[in-house]
Parts: sequence; C-alpha cells; structure tokens
Amino acid sequence: MPSLYFTDMRILPFISPLMPPGISGHCIRNKTQNGGCSACATACQTGAISLAARQPVLDVEKCLGCGDCLFACPADAIDSLSPIERKYQDNTLSGKGNRFVPSVNELLMWHALRGIRRVSLDRGNTAWQAAVVALNCVLARIGEPIWQIVHPDGEQVDHSRRRWLGRPFNQDQSSGRMPAGQRAVRAAFPAISWFQVSVDTEGCTLCGACSRLCPEQAVTLTGTHLQIDAARCTGCLACEGVCFPRAIHIKPWAASAHPRLLPVTACQCRDCRTAFVSFSADETRCPLCRRHTHGMRALT
Repeated sequence: MPSLYFTDMRILPFISPLMPPGISGHCIRNKTQNGGCSACATACQTGAISLAARQPVLDVEKCLGCGDCLFACPADAIDSLSPIERKYQDNTLSGKGNRFVPSVNELLMWHALRGIRRVSLDRGNTAWQAAVVALNCVLARIGEPIWQIVHPDGEQVDHSRRRWLGRPFNQDQSSGRMPAGQRAVRAAFPAISWFQVSVDTEGCTLCGACSRLCPEQAVTLTGTHLQIDAARCTGCLACEGVCFPRAIHIKPWAASAHPRLLPVTACQCRDCRTAFVSFSADETRCPLCRRHTHGMRALT
C-alpha cells in the first residue's frame, strides 16, 4: 500500500484548509496611521469591507466573492479570494450567464492579456453595457482600441461577420481568470500612469518621508532631485498619509507618463548649521527652523 505522504519517492504538496477571505498584513494601512486608502471598501458593492477600526475588516457573511476588491487593491492585500472565471472565444468575452459584472480594471486585463476587443451580451444587460462604456472611456484616453458589444443573435455593426456571430458561443470556447490588482494593471500597461502625482513645491519640505514609505518607488528623493515616476504609482496613498504639510496629492488618472525630475539644492541652515536640501538655492533656513519663530529653536 502506498504511503499516505509519499508516492514514488516524491513528497506530495501540503494543501492547507480553505481559509475565508480577509485582509492581510500587506494592507498599506498597516504601514501608516494616516493612510487614506479605501480602494477595497469603495469597490465592494455589498458593504462587506468596513474601515471603522482604521484597519479594513472583511465580513465573510456579506462577501459574495465577486473579486472587485481584488482588482482595486494597490497592495495585493486580499487573501483567499480568486478572480471570477469567465468564458471567451477568440477576441470575444462572454457576458452571458455571468452573475458578476467585471470592473474596469478587470476588463483592462482581458484587453491586454487576451486581446479581447468585443463582449457578447444578451439584450437588455445594462450592467455589462455600462461596464463596457466605462472601459471604452479609459481605452480612448490611453489610445487603445475600444470594445464592441455583440449579441448572440448576430446583430452587430460588423455585418460581414453576422454568420459567425449567429453560432452558439459555447463552440470552441475557453475560460480563464485575470491577474488582479493595481500592480497587475501597471504591469500590463507599463507606459501608462493610472494616477496623477502632484507635489506642491511651496509646501514640500523635502523631508523624504514619502520616498521612504512608498512601496512602489514612485517617489524617490536624492541629494540632487526629487523624482516622480507616476507610471509606478498604484494609488495606495501612503505618501499622502505620511506627508505632514499635505504637499503631495494623488488622484485617478489615465495617460502616458514619463518620470519627472524636480531639481533640489544642498543647503546649510544659517541658524542651526544643519545640512538640508531645498527646491530653492536661495533658502537659508532649514524647514525646522522656519517653523520656529523669534529664534526659539536657537534657545533650545
């Protein structure tokens, strides 16, 4: 009788019990007390994810397993949940019989990884139609071909393919799931910035907190420049949460982007003699001394 744990001298992989979905320690809210990311809670249509205790909590009783939170999360922090498996044939995704309507991020992944350019829908499926319209707005903005909606009965603008469209969709169809998360979208569209990163150079003290905390290296500070690489940003908002003067701002965006270099100059504070960097070569006082009036810091 073969061993329970060994077959042909090979160790079988251990399979852990199925765990309920939840939020892992990778959540960006675990890294900063002021983190403002609420992507998963915003994406959830049933209110299964709450932020009442600062850390996201997923109520498994309310979770339907739609996977919208997976595609919205900037840190891959959703555990024990898989994207929905969907059917497709050639360059056409099937919306027939799908209980869950995909998010724009999921459709972007189908566009990039499977070359999907059309979706087959039953008439009156307004939820899917709205999703395709939202997708097409994004695709048009980034210069990608938009999707067409076709119906199983064959009515579609491209009349030359009416006969093909009239066939049942389930012939020679495939099924699959898309990689989820903002990092996956970034990898699929490396030249596109999905978030706009703005820095107020008047308010920024160049303390470097945003650079140290950013998990994606979208913001980096050196002795010569502050680099903003918006194409790397996943919208986790860690930089906003850690910025004391509120000088950095993130908002959704969709456009081609290139790294921006903001030159900085090495300076020495005239009051405390501390070395610091500034956007202005004429700055003579460090940020800390500028916050102290009437020479109070010099007395401490």
